[in-house]
Amino acid sequence: MRRALITAAVVLLAVGAGCDTRDEPAPAAVAGAGETATVVRVVDGDTLIARRAGADERVRMLGVDAPESVTPDRPVECYGPQAGRAARRLLPRGARITLTTDPTQGRRDRYGRLLAEVTVAAQATTVNERLIAGGYAEVFRGDGRARLLPRLRAAESAAREAGRGLWSACRRSG
Repeated sequence: MRRALITAAVVLLAVGAGCDTRDEPAPAAVAGAGETATVVRVVDGDTLIARRAGADERVRMLGVDAPESVTPDRPVECYGPQAGRAARRLLPRGARITLTTDPTQGRRDRYGRLLAEVTVAAQATTVNERLIAGGYAEVFRGDGRARLLPRLRAAESAAREAGRGLWSACRRSG
């Protein structure tokens, strides 16, 4: 019995020693480290096509719910065209961006789009937050555990209180 306890302690110490990664960068999949990409085009207020690793990738901005403007089976919603124009202005074709996934979320939505925080090179604030702060979109509640949500909720609250964008132009419940 004593020998089993000593063996278990040695194994735990060895495993624990191997877990100290303070000096090593965390793997991208675990840490949600960003990948660089280039904007190919903006689809609408919350979706874009980005080129990363030589291939085009459909990206849904994590935590962002912009009014619909291009879905074939749905009518154009209030402020949808303005949201799309704002996204195009913030994400011009050819812009260098960083796509950061969130390990608390799935990497893809039900349509196969990469879920990511999108940051334009040399900018501190994500495009996700900038769209919501400008009143072009609201927080997508389905991403309930996303690490970016506290900032997005604060941006939405400020936009709503100031009557920015869709908060003054559209009839909203709630």
